Amino acid sequence: MEWAREVNHLFATQTGIVTTKQLCAAGVSLRSVRRMVSAGLLVTVLPGIFRSSAWPMGREQVMVAGCLRNPHAALAFTTAGQIHGLRKMLDSRVHLLLPHGSSPDLPGLVVHRCRRIDPQDIIEREGGMRITSVARTLFDVGAIIGPHRLRSSLEHALDRNLVNLDQVAETSMRLFHKRRPGSREIRYALAARSEWTAAVQSDLELRVLKAMQRYGLPTPQLQFELIVSGGLKIRFDFAWPRAKVALEVDHSFWHAGSDESRRDKKRDRLATQAGWKTIRITEDDLVDGLDDVLEQVAAIITMSVKASTA
Repeated sequence: MEWAREVNHLFATQTGIVTTKQLCAAGVSLRSVRRMVSAGLLVTVLPGIFRSSAWPMGREQVMVAGCLRNPHAALAFTTAGQIHGLRKMLDSRVHLLLPHGSSPDLPGLVVHRCRRIDPQDIIEREGGMRITSVARTLFDVGAIIGPHRLRSSLEHALDRNLVNLDQVAETSMRLFHKRRPGSREIRYALAARSEWTAAVQSDLELRVLKAMQRYGLPTPQLQFELIVSGGLKIRFDFAWPRAKVALEVDHSFWHAGSDESRRDKKRDRLATQAGWKTIRITEDDLVDGLDDVLEQVAAIITMSVKASTA
């Protein structure tokens, strides 16, 4: 049996788990595979996935079998967090992330399906396993461990230099959807880092300011504070006090939640009571081009100035 050494190496590196494809590539015929199964040398774990009878069926075997069953599957959530060494990942289950479609059915395996799994979200590891990146793991896992534990895990990952804020931000804003599990929790964890939130918003506002300058709009006041009824302060991203017109730049990642929406609407009502007009734009407007929006802003400013001097 010339293939025995290679097969034994597969068993050793993959915790006793091997696929039909790997056995055939090593030179084992399908007939020999069936014979080994009949003799009890191989135990069927999943269709096309076998375990050497010399190895126990434990948690690691479940992890490898789940990855080997689907080439697009990856260990995720608390399972990936444990492999990365993140804290607050107490969970004995094995979590597997894979695209929509057929799923491996294996005791101890929890399958999660997602339409958005990008190449940068997956890390290939030796031994037949794949895991989600630290940034993707942090995005997903909040749905299981909750926002407060997620904050602790995020700080732990940053402290150990396992990930940086740019990577977490890119992943979170790329994957964010109000109905996608983990979206609300990662936004909470990042928003708690107020200085970083401000930096993200400032970058978006800078792009809008440059667009205004190119369009020829009057120079606005930045971070203008308006004191309204009850002494409450409202801070506008951009304001033209003479015209009583304000422009707010909303990033969907920070403004998609119902709480944020309610706060924004309340601010807008208070500003309206004070005689101000509030215009809101998003990063989607930047992608589509701001000319139409800025034309409307210019028209509103002009009408407001005329009304105030009439």
